[in-house]
Parts: sequence; C-alpha cells; structure tokens
Amino acid sequence: MQQAGPGRRAPRAGRPGRWRRGAPRARWGGRAWRAVAAAWVLVAAGAGPAAAHTIGSGPAASNYRTTVRGIEPAVPGLEARTVTGGRLELVNRTGQEVLVLGYRLEPYLRLGPGGAFENRRSPSAYANRFTTAPDSIPAEFDPAAEPQWRRVGDRARIVWHDHRAHWSGPDPPAVTAAPGQRHVVQPEWQIPLRLDRRTVLLQGDVTWVPGPSPWPWALAALAVFAVAMIAARGRRRPRVLAVVALLAVAADLVHTAGALLGSSAPLAAELSGTATTAAGWAVAALAAYRLLRGRAESAQVFLLLGGVLLTLAGALPDLTAFGRSQLPSAVGPLATRAAIAVTLGLGTAMVVAGLLGFRAAGRTPEAAPDGPGDGRVAA
Repeated sequence: MQQAGPGRRAPRAGRPGRWRRGAPRARWGGRAWRAVAAAWVLVAAGAGPAAAHTIGSGPAASNYRTTVRGIEPAVPGLEARTVTGGRLELVNRTGQEVLVLGYRLEPYLRLGPGGAFENRRSPSAYANRFTTAPDSIPAEFDPAAEPQWRRVGDRARIVWHDHRAHWSGPDPPAVTAAPGQRHVVQPEWQIPLRLDRRTVLLQGDVTWVPGPSPWPWALAALAVFAVAMIAARGRRRPRVLAVVALLAVAADLVHTAGALLGSSAPLAAELSGTATTAAGWAVAALAAYRLLRGRAESAQVFLLLGGVLLTLAGALPDLTAFGRSQLPSAVGPLATRAAIAVTLGLGTAMVVAGLLGFRAAGRTPEAAPDGPGDGRVAA
C-alpha cells in the first residue's frame, strides 16, 4: 500500500477533539420535543372554565371595580360588602332567614341561624358558575321548581359571584374615548333580598379604574430571565438551575394561593384548575433534585418539561394582570404581579436551559483512528 507522500493528502480520518452531531444528539432532541409536546397536551387538556389560575366562578382580571353602597332600606344586622375579585359578601346577624333572589326572582341563596344554603334548581346557581353569563341554561334549572337546598356554609355568611354586579359587555363609549380616566359605567345595580314578606335591595355601582402600565412588569420578567441565564454559567450551572426551578415553583405557589383564596368555586373546581400547574411543580422539583444529586444529564428533560408547564399554565394565562387594576387574588395586586413576572422569567429560563442542555449533551467526540496519531495509513 502506498504511503502518503509530500504531494498527497492523507486519508481524512477522524480528528481527535472535533465534535460531530450523532445519534445521541438526535435521541436527546427527540426527548426534548416529546417533553414539549407532552406539556402542550397537559395544558390543552386543562383548558376550560377552570383552567390555569382563573379558577371556578368569579371574574378574571379587569379594570371594572364593583362597589357596594348598602342595603335599602337598611336592616340592622344585615351587612354586605365586596371582597376579592369583585365578589359579594352578605352577613346576616338579624336572627331571621334571608333569601337572595336570583335573576328570575327565584330563591337562589338562603342564610340564617342554620347556616348558608344554595338552591340547586336555581338558574342563577348555574349561571354564576361561569365568568360570562351563559347563553342558555339547562332545563333542570327551573325557577318555578321546588327549591333543593345545598349547604354551602355553617355560618350566616355567604360569598358569591353575581353577574348583576359586574360589567360583562363591551367597553362603553366613555371608556373607549378616555381609557386613562375613571368612569362610572353602571351607576346602580340592584339585587333583591327577602326577609319574611319584606323585600329590600342590595345596591352598588361599577366603575372603570385604569390599570397600570404592563411594560415595567414585562421588563421585570425579562430581567429575571437574564439574571438566571447569566448565573447558570460555568461549573455552578447544575446548582443554579436547581435553585431556579425551586424559586419558580415558590413564585407560582404564591400566585396559585392568591387565586384559590380569592375564588368562591367548589373545591373540585379549584383542584381541577390547579392540576396542570401542580404537575409543573412536581416535575420542576424532580429536576431540582436530580440536579443537586449530580444527575444533570438526566435532569434536562424534567427541567424542560417543568419550565414549559410553569410558563404555559402558570404565567402566560394571567399576563393580563400586568395591566389590570382589579385582580381576583387574595395576596394583593403587587404580590400577584411580582409572582407572575418571576414565574414567567424563571420558567422561560428553565425552558431555554433545558434546550441548550440537550444540544450540549448531543455532542460526542469522534473516536481517534487506530494506528499512528498523524492520521497516515501505514504500509
């Protein structure tokens, strides 16, 4: 066999130290896309009236503020106010039973010394399950039917979402013309209450309150993302990414707690609404555990999946909170917006770090050729 001479090029054997894209990268890349696809399926499966953090009954973030002016005529011991998310609270200390009448003047809610009850046959009970009033109501909800009372509380106190006390239509012309100013868009709403044979009116109004600029919060999320990516460089990368995952879970827990405490939905609806994000917490925690145990390579798929779930189900559905004045959360608007921004920034950092990790894991050094290290073929 001829040797490579001065005028000949040696056969191009593999060179030590060069990287090539091989089967491992394709295998890891396939896992990455499967993880993203699985996350999309989980989020889509949880979409509905109780998806993400807009849980159960009650309004989403908006600029319409509901105010209770009082009960007319006044009844000693009967008090009403607005609570989180523009819901109504009625407390009965009169010693008598009080009925809240529904949209068709049917018995809807009942509260007194025996506790608080909801009429399961009331059309209002069905309509108030939804953020927007439904176009049709099933026939089983009949205002003329004999009430079927379901206990919803042990005290003479009840909290509920009522479409009569919310603005649900398109923005009125005054708001469209001057969105940066306050406007009373519904000067008076009324809900009839019945005590024995006497009817009184729970009254209030709805006001447009401009929200803050969303851009500072969007920039805050971007800053959180940048800090996380810069910190996750070098040898500290696994530990930093573990902390990133745990902080993202903590931020989304604050956000979720506020939404749950600010909801009047049944427990089943609340649990349904948090199922997808709860999966994100578990996966992100597993990624952090594997990273801290030195299993960085196997943690990448969990880091990616957890980041996708926290971003898609935890933060993105509630981005409108950045620019709305009325938030249905019990932890306050500042903490809610901050929790969403941190979840968005850190969740996105988890996704990007997971994808970059797959790319790095897919590079494998090509084996050096047998024989002399100069790449020449021996005779």
